[in-house]
Amino acid sequence: MESEFDRLLEFSRSFDYEHDNDREIVIVGCAYIESLIKEILEATFIDDLNEAKALLSDSTGPLSGLVPRARLLYLLGVIPEPVYKDIKTVGKIRNEFAHKVTASFSDNRVQQLCRNLEWHVQSMFITPPPEATARDIYQVGVNQLVSHLGALPGFQRFNRERSN
Repeated sequence: MESEFDRLLEFSRSFDYEHDNDREIVIVGCAYIESLIKEILEATFIDDLNEAKALLSDSTGPLSGLVPRARLLYLLGVIPEPVYKDIKTVGKIRNEFAHKVTASFSDNRVQQLCRNLEWHVQSMFITPPPEATARDIYQVGVNQLVSHLGALPGFQRFNRERSN
């Protein structure tokens, strides 16, 4: 089984700032956030693997997508509202790239969505410099989400075990 560190290392290699493929950056960033959200939910649920699988199945589960899963975490108080909003925005950016062959960070819609990302501003206590591109903002935003979300599976497991 792949360790958390190995997965994070693979993510960082695929999400490199020098990477020249915008579409891959968007897909990798969103996919990694989606995997973290699934882990957080699994760590939050009681230990019933079959029921968790039924709920989180990527093809048939009622919580099969990024936004429904994030919505549940938000409503349970596991993630704050700015993180939830940014996850929804990352999903919208992914959809722009998934449904438009020519999508890029220079598209007005994608730039607007990237400017809507706010968790990185709150978590880093700094606004992006004026010369920051939409891709810069996306990558910093996703990295800050990954940093925050990456700690939550262990925290949720700890809380679950402590309450038993």
